[in-house]
Amino acid sequence: ILAIMVLNSYVVLLWGEEISLEVVPVDPRSLFSGDYVQLDYTISRLDLQKVPHDFNPERVKPGQPVYLSLTEQKGVWEPASLTLASHKVQNQTYLKGKVRYIYEAPDPLAEQNKKREPALTTLLSAEWGIEQYFVPEGKGLEIERKIREGKVYAKVAVWRGKARLTGL
Repeated sequence: ILAIMVLNSYVVLLWGEEISLEVVPVDPRSLFSGDYVQLDYTISRLDLQKVPHDFNPERVKPGQPVYLSLTEQKGVWEPASLTLASHKVQNQTYLKGKVRYIYEAPDPLAEQNKKREPALTTLLSAEWGIEQYFVPEGKGLEIERKIREGKVYAKVAVWRGKARLTGL
């Protein structure tokens, strides 16, 4: 069983396609887990008005599998479409994740366009299994600073929807 768990990770690293994802800041310190960086991504919260999807957001439940196809834009991989059906992303670069929750939030574009009524947008929060990265002792705060400055991208190996973080 342990060998299968280890091989499962190495298969992704050996045969996976390496992609870059934009990282956003999150508190990276934990007294119990040692030095690691807690990562969040622009793909962790998806605006369903901007990302094409084929499902009714009202029927999505927390913990449900979700598949995000990705497209490369200037060296960084961004959302192309979102689905709950794995067969719809075959032959594409995609991530398999789990829905954390779906919620409505004020639409920032509504304020910019000076609309009088507050418009809401539906956001889907998901986790992709690449949210923690162990770092050399004492490097967590330096990496957090660089993330806040927008200078950090995650290198991720992706194979059949499985993702493994290979570096920052």
